[in-house]
Amino acid sequence: MPEPKLPREPEMPEAAWKSETEEERNMPIKFTTHQLETLARSREKLNVYLNAAIALVMLALGAALLYNVFRLDQPWLRLGQAWTVGVVVYLFGPGLRRANRRGVGEPCAQFLERQHEERRLGYMHLRRRLFLFLPGIAMSWWGGGARPWLFVVVLMALALAWLGFGRAAEKAALDREDVRRIVAP
Repeated sequence: MPEPKLPREPEMPEAAWKSETEEERNMPIKFTTHQLETLARSREKLNVYLNAAIALVMLALGAALLYNVFRLDQPWLRLGQAWTVGVVVYLFGPGLRRANRRGVGEPCAQFLERQHEERRLGYMHLRRRLFLFLPGIAMSWWGGGARPWLFVVVLMALALAWLGFGRAAEKAALDREDVRRIVAP
């Protein structure tokens, strides 16, 4: 005896994505050359704005710290501020020299992949060198420029920045892999 047909649930929009198999989810999405070019152009514009913002922040921070170096009387505070200026220039100065533009014959996908890899390497560079701020912070604290609780808050902020740069590097690596998957033949 044939089984009676049970009423079927109506097709819901959720049914489409719920029924997706693992294989379908991992299939690469192909972009057109126009879409890749648009992504590359937007990345170039972002690089220009980001470099300008970094330069302005570096200039403002450097000016404030140099003001402290020349106006403060305590030698430990002056040395701590000077150390911090040196670290800021060391960490962020080289990033301003790079043009971060696409080469004339460079394909858009290769440019995007290179950008994500450079971002990942830059975040890891900053993460590994955050400890260089510690001597300047310690000198400023030793000279009486900060209360002990402020010293602890700054240390916690550095720890959070260390974690944040690690997460940002992981995201940049995932973005790079996404670009590779998109353009894979």
